[in-house]
Amino acid sequence: MFTVRTKSVLEETRLPLRVWVYAIWKAASSKKGISALQLSREMETTHKSALFILRRLRHGLMEENPPKLTGTVEADEVYIGGRPRYVSRSNMGTYADYKTPVVGIVQRGGDVRFRVMPRITAETLGQFVTENADHSCRLITDDLKAYKTVGLTFEGGHKYTRHSHRQYVKPGTDIHSNTIEGVFSLLQRAVMGTFHNVSRKHLPNYLNEFQFRWNTRKLNDDERVTRVVKSLVGKRLEYRESVERPPYE
Repeated sequence: MFTVRTKSVLEETRLPLRVWVYAIWKAASSKKGISALQLSREMETTHKSALFILRRLRHGLMEENPPKLTGTVEADEVYIGGRPRYVSRSNMGTYADYKTPVVGIVQRGGDVRFRVMPRITAETLGQFVTENADHSCRLITDDLKAYKTVGLTFEGGHKYTRHSHRQYVKPGTDIHSNTIEGVFSLLQRAVMGTFHNVSRKHLPNYLNEFQFRWNTRKLNDDERVTRVVKSLVGKRLEYRESVERPPYE
């Protein structure tokens, strides 16, 4: 039997449609997202049901074959996560031991792209940048050496600021990476203040949500909700898939 849920992430769910509609509205209208615990309290459902809903909404927000960015693009990397508890400073290790590397690239006045990386290297950065930005772009980064090789392939050139020397904007120019750092700021504040903990396994789905939110920042809430509903069509996530439960969300 065909219903409005057929061929979407809502298919075969036993939750009432009103619950899904409310969750879609809250997820689309909350600037820094909404946690599963908060959603379960507002909808008067279980935490498990709220996780089930948000997991599928974030999966539905995934863009398939998005167009390449053009014009001036900024690229940077960030590490998501916190320090391990009860570990001495001498045994703390590197960021890669307890944080998840995320690379982002944003078009000024346009869209953003995220990706979780196993490691930050010249090869992984180069592959990500070339897959998401047109070669006619002007690339702007910080002075990380890993960007130098890929910067040579852009017709618009590669400019950078010396963050290692506390230079964040080149005087008298528009050379800076403040746009992508602003995007990362919203992501980090949401992880810290709303979700509190995001596992490496499920971080890509959270990035889907924040990539969508940034790319639709110029829309009002009604238009954004409509865009969410349309993006859920044709995507499925089986109920039997194991869901990792964040300890504090």
